[in-house]
Amino acid sequence: MSDKVLEVKNLIVHYETEDGVAEAVNDVSFSLSAGETLGLVGETGAGKTTIALTIMGLLPKPAGQVISGEVLLNGKNIVESSRSRFKQRANERMMRKLRGDDISMIFQDPMSALNPVTPVGEQIAEVLRLHNKISKAEAVLRATEMMELVGIPGERYKNYPHEFSGGMKQRIVIAIALACNPRVLIADEPTTALDVTIQAQVLQLMNGLKQKFNTALLMITHDLGVVADICDKCGVIYAGQMVELGSVEHIFNNPSHPYTKALFNALPSLDKDVERLESIQGLMSDPMNLPPDCTFRERCAEKCEKCVNTDPPLFETEPGHYVRCHRIAPAVEAEASNAKEAAK
Repeated sequence: MSDKVLEVKNLIVHYETEDGVAEAVNDVSFSLSAGETLGLVGETGAGKTTIALTIMGLLPKPAGQVISGEVLLNGKNIVESSRSRFKQRANERMMRKLRGDDISMIFQDPMSALNPVTPVGEQIAEVLRLHNKISKAEAVLRATEMMELVGIPGERYKNYPHEFSGGMKQRIVIAIALACNPRVLIADEPTTALDVTIQAQVLQLMNGLKQKFNTALLMITHDLGVVADICDKCGVIYAGQMVELGSVEHIFNNPSHPYTKALFNALPSLDKDVERLESIQGLMSDPMNLPPDCTFRERCAEKCEKCVNTDPPLFETEPGHYVRCHRIAPAVEAEASNAKEAAK
């Protein structure tokens, strides 16, 4: 999995409104290889969906603006940060060709993602006809095959979305997203509205299809259990920043950022006999008034003097494991110094 199909580099996104500027995404970087799954976790308002919409070129205009950064799909930058209307129109034409073909997205609410007055089979066939030079009959045949692939009988091709349950509607959305075998699939909390049993089925289906098509998957979720189940890497987002990034083993076996630790402490455990779960005190910083220093400082139980003055960069604590915390710096610097001494 060395071939990177998606790279996000130093992405900064703002929402410019009448009330002020909301700094939604602040210098976020990560990459995805073919067949790999990255889970993005964090509380509501952290910027996870904004990252997904930016990658898809679906930021609401004119409020949503890419200030700087790159999104590389197969090595080509697909994000245009220029305010030139001509360049924005050219970029939108390019994205129309890419969306649904090279990159697709599964939205959170399947009911709002599906057209209520068009049969579900036609919605799958439309994607196939748009991106492939095939006849209408062939598109119908392939759409029926996609329905069968996600566990829905092909004879329900002409049924409308309201005739399906929530889990089956989500399966239709997955079929639409995977119809053209995209290299990158983004899933924005695809199981939030489903019960636990159906959630497990949908996740199993997504994981199986990902392996079948060797698709890179970006999973956005609140559920750390989902991350543990299907993800290879995990990124923890707080106030628009990536505060910890690493493999699932790094994050679950050695959580290092105070926010990541707090998330795990808030989970119920079968190993601990406690009367009350721990909670993270306070609220996330207002994106319209972010502090110049550490954004988690006011809620952090491990804050130090450095946290007041500067916003910490990402430190690599071990190969592939990055943490944005001042308390990590001394250990990282000492390890680097010891390595230099040993090299001498």
